[in-house]
Order: sequence, then C-alpha cells, then structure tokens
Amino acid sequence: MNTQVALDKLDESHLPRTIFQLLWPVVIQEAAFGILAMVTTFLVGKFGATAITAVGLSENIVHLPEVVFAGISVGSTAIIARHVGAGEISQVNRTVQQALLLSIILGVIFAVIWWFLADWWLLVFRAKPEVVALGRDYIRINAPCIIFFFILYGGESLMRGSGDTRTPMLVTVTVEIIGTILAIVLIRGFWIVPALGVLGAGIARASVSFLGATIIMILLVRGRGILKWDLRNAFKFDFDTLKRILRVGLPAFLEQAQMRGAMSIYQIVISSLGTTVYAAHALAMRVEEFAFLPSWGFSIAATTMVGQCLGAKRPDLAEKSAKLAQRYCLIAMVSLGMITFFLGEKLIDIFIDDPEVIRLGALGLKIWAVAMPGMAINQTLAGGLRGAGDTRWVLLLSTIGMWTMRVGGGALLVYVFHLGAAGAWGGAVLDHTVRAVIIWWRFRTGKWKNIKV
Repeated sequence: MNTQVALDKLDESHLPRTIFQLLWPVVIQEAAFGILAMVTTFLVGKFGATAITAVGLSENIVHLPEVVFAGISVGSTAIIARHVGAGEISQVNRTVQQALLLSIILGVIFAVIWWFLADWWLLVFRAKPEVVALGRDYIRINAPCIIFFFILYGGESLMRGSGDTRTPMLVTVTVEIIGTILAIVLIRGFWIVPALGVLGAGIARASVSFLGATIIMILLVRGRGILKWDLRNAFKFDFDTLKRILRVGLPAFLEQAQMRGAMSIYQIVISSLGTTVYAAHALAMRVEEFAFLPSWGFSIAATTMVGQCLGAKRPDLAEKSAKLAQRYCLIAMVSLGMITFFLGEKLIDIFIDDPEVIRLGALGLKIWAVAMPGMAINQTLAGGLRGAGDTRWVLLLSTIGMWTMRVGGGALLVYVFHLGAAGAWGGAVLDHTVRAVIIWWRFRTGKWKNIKV
C-alpha cells in the first residue's frame, strides 16, 4: 500500500480519512508484534515468576542492538525516499545494497558479542542465579538471529522509504502467526514435542527473525517495486553511500542510544526490587503494549502528514493535521487507560496464579493509566516535529525526560522515598507528563514550520 498522501487532496476535509489511512497498517503491524509476546508470556507464566523474569530480561537484552538498527533504518529510509521522489532508480538500489550490507556486518558483530556475553548481560541487570540459568539459553538461541533481525527490519525500512507499507505489515503478520504457533507447541509441549519452557520461547522468537528475513531477502532479490537487491554486488562497498546513511542516521542513533541506556538503568532499578516485582512489571508491560498501539500509529501519521503538508507549502494544514492526530490519539489512549485501570487484576490474572504478582501488576496498570494522556500528546506531537525536521528538539526532550524524570525521578522514589515498584512506575509517569508539556510548548511556538530539510 502506498501511504504517500496525494498533494491535490491536502485539504482540511480530507485530514481525518488520511490520518486513519496512515494509521491502520502501523497498528496492525505493531499488534502482530505484541501477539507473540502476549502468548509467550501467558504460556511461560504457568512456569512461575522466575520464568517470566528470565524471558522479560532476556528479551530486553536481545533487543538492545535495535539502537544501532534505528540509525541504519532512519538513514536509509530518508535517502531512499529522497531518491524515489527524484526518480533516481540507480541511486535507490545503490542505497539498498549498502544498507543491507551494513545490516549484515553489524548483525554478525552483535551476534558474536551477545553469544559470549549472555551471562554478563543478565548479571548487569542484577538477575538472580536461577534467572541467569534460564535466560542464558534464551539469549544464545537468539544471538545468531540478530543477523536476520537486522536484515528483516532493515529491508522493511527500505520498503517504507519507497512508499510500500503494506508488504512489511503482511510479512510481520505472517511470521508472527507462525512464531505464535511455534511458541504454543514448544513452550508447553505437544504430542512428541517436550515442554521446553523458556528455551521454547527463545526458539519461537528466533524463528520469527529467521523466517521474516528469509521472506524479505527473497522479495528484494526478485525485486519489489523499484527496489532490487543484487546478490552479485552484495558485499561490494560504496563508501560515499555508507557515509550518507550513517550521517543521516546518526541523530536517530543518538536518540535511541540514550533512550536504551536510560531504559536499561530503569530496568536495573526495577530488577533490584526482586523477581516478584520484575515479573509484575513484565506482565503489566505485556498488557500495556496493546494500550500503547494508538500512540505509535498516530505518531507516524503525524510525521507523514506534517512532512507532506510542509512540502506542499501548507504550514497551516501541517499544524491542523498534527493537532487532529493528537486529539484522536488522546481519546484512544485515555479510553484504553480506563480499561487497564479498572480491569487490571483480571488482565494480569490471565497470565499467572501468583497473588502477589497479580496485585503488583494491577497496581502497575493503574499507575501507567495516569501516563496515557501525556504519552498521547508526547508521541503524536514528537512525530509531527520529526516530520518537520525538528529532530534535535525531540532528541533533547527525550533525553531530559528519560534521564531526569524516569531514571532520576524513579530512583529517587524507590531508594529515597522507599515507594518500591510504585515509585519506579511513577518515574515513567513523570517522564511522559513532563515531555508532553515541553513538546506541546515547542509545537505551539511554530518555529518548526520554518526548518529547512
């Protein structure tokens, strides 16, 4: 599906329809990601809090390399989009070659490091010995597949840059369904297949990366639209193109790096409160992943609409589109927040029988519900600022929010005021609320309308 908005339809009457046309593929794709995670957590939950903690920590560790991927993704997507707009097909496919080459090289490096440092990573996150024993296998099963993870999401980013958002969605939905079936069979056992528990969860997740990357590679080698991956030149370096990808992607890398660093310390704070608390946090986040979906979808819609409206010399329409996306997102997020607030215990009870984990997880959902309005404003308007090219402000504000509010505020509430898990979650509420206020102010100044990109 081509999500590029036709310039002759850029008027106020078409804004609602256009926003939702941009929204639905993103929401479906992100929901597909969450389904496997949700099913895995449900199945592993029957093995107890230790198993849930092992999967939760290990999954966070396995996804740490996404920081580097973010830089490749943003850089290659931006360059692809520029060349597509100019009709420079040879430059498009030169970027395809170099982006995938860079993905493979970095994937191999991270795969080796993560294999040998599996125990070290778990100990950094202050995992208990029994958690390390289970998490080690999960990480090592997924370490080689970091290569495929980079190819999968790198290829999908190239497709989005060319205007094809339907193919990434279909690939994701397909492999996540297969992964979910594998998780059901491998975690709990079926017929002649023994119950593998945490190891089964790791195999299911690794299979998703492998299968997804295989499909993407086949599509690109055969040619998808104007995109073509020439295997004969797959390992031929074009340093000028590589430099362009890295130069454009560096700000995105820095933003993701500082956020991932802050999130890692935040996870350590929560993990230090014990296995029961972390299990409750992991379960609450599984539920919240679905509640967060509108914020991601509307953020991308705002990015696209603001960018296209400014390109069409319609800053007034750019502002209206972002505000409208924010309004819709606010309604959706507050509604979902009310559901998680009032049905918290029932939602957590689906995954585990431990009364203390259920109590803490429900408390987490109540606290996170308070963050929903701030997240709606923050994510949507940040997407609008990115579309305008105002990425430095987004980087600055995410750094302030994550480090001073989430990490600093959360640690203060936990270690000084002794509020335990509630204090850690309170830090996240502060993060989203403060960022929302400042980003709203930045957007309201209108200075982003005059940024040259």
